[in-house]
Amino acid sequence: MNSYEKVMCVLEGEKPDTSPVVPIISDWCSIQAGIEFIDELESVEKHVYSQSFCVSQFGYDAVWDIGSRHSESEAMGSVLKISKGAKPYVVDYAVKDYDRDLPKLKLFDPYTNKRLATYLEQTRCLKRRFQGEVPVIGYVQAPFRHAAMLRGPENIMRDMHRHKDHLKELCELALNSLIVYAVAVISAGADIVFMSDPTSSGSAISKKQWEQWGFPYLKRLVGLIKRSGVKTVLHICGNTEDRLESMADTGVDCLSLDEAVDFEKARKILGPSYCLMGNINTSLMAIGNPKSVEEATKEVIAKAGKYGHLLVSGGCGLSANVPPENMSAMVKAAGEVTL
Repeated sequence: MNSYEKVMCVLEGEKPDTSPVVPIISDWCSIQAGIEFIDELESVEKHVYSQSFCVSQFGYDAVWDIGSRHSESEAMGSVLKISKGAKPYVVDYAVKDYDRDLPKLKLFDPYTNKRLATYLEQTRCLKRRFQGEVPVIGYVQAPFRHAAMLRGPENIMRDMHRHKDHLKELCELALNSLIVYAVAVISAGADIVFMSDPTSSGSAISKKQWEQWGFPYLKRLVGLIKRSGVKTVLHICGNTEDRLESMADTGVDCLSLDEAVDFEKARKILGPSYCLMGNINTSLMAIGNPKSVEEATKEVIAKAGKYGHLLVSGGCGLSANVPPENMSAMVKAAGEVTL
């Protein structure tokens, strides 16, 4: 099996010979390829090169789009800080006052927005480069996360109690805009749509709040994406053991789980046939040695991958300073465990 076949085999509930490795990486690839990540935000060629270089050099099993980097929220009025040596982040939120700012929010056109159009072209080029050989993963924010990047995380936490009607309207707009963007990502050639929702982390909101605010909008988005036939993966940071079943109930094909989640417990909760992704400790990947990474990789496979329904990965996005030998160790270890 090639990488595309292995990953799709797992996502379709079947058993490959060995567990595919799908690390969550972006600026790590830039460093390995000798490119500034900030330059990849504006360059189709540089992003495709860094992704192509690393998947060829290290032998893992997927390539990624740029990850949008809150650009959907920027396209609706939030302001990003973009500087050398750092990932983009929101410094000014579009919705400071609901009565004044909410009526001004408009859906964006991802084909005419310069930044989003660049990301989509990167995905098209990756698809042309790797079609049928390596799967291309496209990123779409979860609606509640998008709402937080339009309003501000702290304001969102207060709004769940004080401004519920306004927050519902904002979440609806966030959902609608992400449907538009998800269709564009899929049309550009993404084989898998990866969604993340750190705003719904177990360390940020309760299970009840997740089920009221994060879950329903995400479930609607996933339902529409899956009608395209594209596979879906969801990542929520932190310990989510209390909401694993409802996370799976969104309809996603796979859950990417933080290292804070006991993988063995997650497997028991979700059953032997549900696809999991993760959850090697990201700090270990950054500061450990190859031997410890190999051991951790095999432990993760033993806990959740013996039936084949596992994408080996870090518990979250890997930092830019992960030693290349540790990435090689993860890939090597996964290849040594016959399922």
